[in-house]
Amino acid sequence: MKQLYRKTVLPNGVVVQTDYMPHAYSVALGAWLPRGSRHEKVGEFGLSHFYEHLVFKGTENRTAFQIACSVEDRGGNLEAYTTRQETGFYATVVKDDVGLAIDVIADMLMNPRFDKAEMEKERKVIIEEIRSYDDIPEEVCGDVFNAVHFKGCGIAHSITGTVKEVKALTNEQMWEYERQVLCDMPIYVCAAGKVDHDALVELCSKKFSRKKSGKIEPEDLYKPNSGIKIVGKQDTQQANLFWGVSFDKAMLEEKNRLALSIFNVALGAGMSSRLFQKIREERGLAYSVYSTADVYKDCMDWGVSLATEPRQLKTALKLSVDEIRNFMTKGFAEGELERTKANIIGGIHLGADSPEKRVMRLAEQTLHLGGFTPLAETERAVAKLTESEIVDVVRAAFADTKCSISVVQPSENKKPDLKEYLKF
Repeated sequence: MKQLYRKTVLPNGVVVQTDYMPHAYSVALGAWLPRGSRHEKVGEFGLSHFYEHLVFKGTENRTAFQIACSVEDRGGNLEAYTTRQETGFYATVVKDDVGLAIDVIADMLMNPRFDKAEMEKERKVIIEEIRSYDDIPEEVCGDVFNAVHFKGCGIAHSITGTVKEVKALTNEQMWEYERQVLCDMPIYVCAAGKVDHDALVELCSKKFSRKKSGKIEPEDLYKPNSGIKIVGKQDTQQANLFWGVSFDKAMLEEKNRLALSIFNVALGAGMSSRLFQKIREERGLAYSVYSTADVYKDCMDWGVSLATEPRQLKTALKLSVDEIRNFMTKGFAEGELERTKANIIGGIHLGADSPEKRVMRLAEQTLHLGGFTPLAETERAVAKLTESEIVDVVRAAFADTKCSISVVQPSENKKPDLKEYLKF
């Protein structure tokens, strides 16, 4: 039987990993850099995101239009993204076009041109992107939460940077970033689907030949705070709320992380979740309400997002906090744990059919957790967790953490006093 997961580390620091899917027709693959917005210093905020954009604007071998056509003309797609933890470039192609996809992605990372005129045009595009986010209160609210809760560490910074910060970024900074890509950082090449591992390793040896040995990953510094920030915004009618907590590296251990994942699904993932049922279905206070969890290399955060009438904000916040307190006191309702596990395991099975979902899982586990766990092992670990184990993990996590609250509301509204909700 062919081994499904394989890993090879090339002498120059390029790590090649594959998740083989024998029945797939396509392959999702890409290259990931272990650097995101949290690793930027004052004077370079937004640089990783700008780099992600600018490598699409031309290389020594291709124009921007040729990059755009290369994969699309074959029926595939070429994408990129920047997070606080990493920057990724990936494509989904038919299995016969793996060589083409690697050639294009490697060309972008190894041979960018960073033409100054193209940089100025793309600067305008990014500024419009920032303004589009500023028009979405939910996006602003999330960034405000990060700025308050993670003040003093890189997670506090927005991924795109502000308009002022992006205007100040220089061509020289871009070339220094490229030097780090070529000389300092490892590059993680991940692929999932109908992919031949040995052939991909050979391709990467050739296409990333300009890459010098690099094993330096940017330093991560986790520093949580407790605080409240309420922002007034014109042209908005609702009060948008995000409140949350974060947990240190101990919560990234498999048992703890999966227990918190089960808790997250039960509390706020989907229409059957507690928060949706309590706040939307029973009380009609919000159209959108959910909980979310983000995993970083050195910590994890968890929070609740909702939008409601300003006069109902404190009621909605109290209901969400009470639901967490209720969980920690009483645990799961009858049948709730079984339904939640079935939800998670069903999601694992559905995602197993998608090369794109599997390559994202492979890349994110590598960059955030330092290793890869096969789907079947995760499924067994979820099934094995007991109610008492999950409740104990949640109680321990919330007992020793700091809470922060962010609100974006109509500018004419009085700021509510929310201090009583900062502690559990």
